[in-house]
Amino acid sequence: MNTKKENDVLETTLAVAEKGYAEAYQFLLKEYEKHSENYGPQTLYFLSCLAGGADKKADALGWLKTAIADHGWWYRPEVLEDEDLEILKDDAEFIALKSVSDARYAEAVSISKAVFSWEQREADHLFLAVHGNTQNGAIAREDWTPVFDGDKRWQIETVQSAEPDGYGTYRWSYDMTSYLPVAHSMEMVQNEGYHKIACGGFSAGCDMLLRSITFTSARCDLIVLQSPWIPVLQDHAEDLLHALRQKNIALRIFCGQEDEDCLPMAKQLYAAANQEDCNVMFTIQENSRHQFPEEMYTLKKLL
Repeated sequence: MNTKKENDVLETTLAVAEKGYAEAYQFLLKEYEKHSENYGPQTLYFLSCLAGGADKKADALGWLKTAIADHGWWYRPEVLEDEDLEILKDDAEFIALKSVSDARYAEAVSISKAVFSWEQREADHLFLAVHGNTQNGAIAREDWTPVFDGDKRWQIETVQSAEPDGYGTYRWSYDMTSYLPVAHSMEMVQNEGYHKIACGGFSAGCDMLLRSITFTSARCDLIVLQSPWIPVLQDHAEDLLHALRQKNIALRIFCGQEDEDCLPMAKQLYAAANQEDCNVMFTIQENSRHQFPEEMYTLKKLL
């Protein structure tokens, strides 16, 4: 099972959790036990929170011990203060584990830098993929590669945030600085001779792409937004729409029908862009939550 499959399992777990934490815990536990070696820090965190919410204190502590003490993983300090872990708040072993995790996080923050995978032009067209929160550049590459459908004219590269989220994963902040590595990467390749440049973002990565074209000289031919979490719309919708029109950027929006958090934003962006006669298309993906579709759309159909 690959990382993308893990994300899909976690999305299904969230759906099950709406019926109850105990049921969701048993569901994820069974999935984990099938191939435990293929699941990472996020799954163990889910297991701990679900156990905590189901009043299984020993299990909640055990999963964090496995993650932090056994695997050497760590988490962003705030996530270990989640209300689902309230049952562990005064536990001495939990406090010690959190201290170790916090120290590892602080060290990671002190040395972390944004990473742009691009080195040189290797194809006619370029696709720049931007990960979401609790992801990384490798996950973005894996998620977006199917969009080419074997078309060798495309080169895929990734931008990875400088802000650690957890062990091996990163996040974006919705401010006026976090998006800059994305903007700088887009600007770097604009004059490298590519016939077309397309950009794809997942979740928070969508916001970084939209901020990049809105606030800097960054441009491209196409932006594909999958499951867009885009708070930039709240205060900068007019500037964003102006940038899309002025730079003649085609916009393709995809969002799961059951993605309760992102679907309203996706609809809002589509309505505003359509009203301003931007080149925009919007697809609601049935039977899907906050995730990529099982059958990926292709660039041939989007351009």
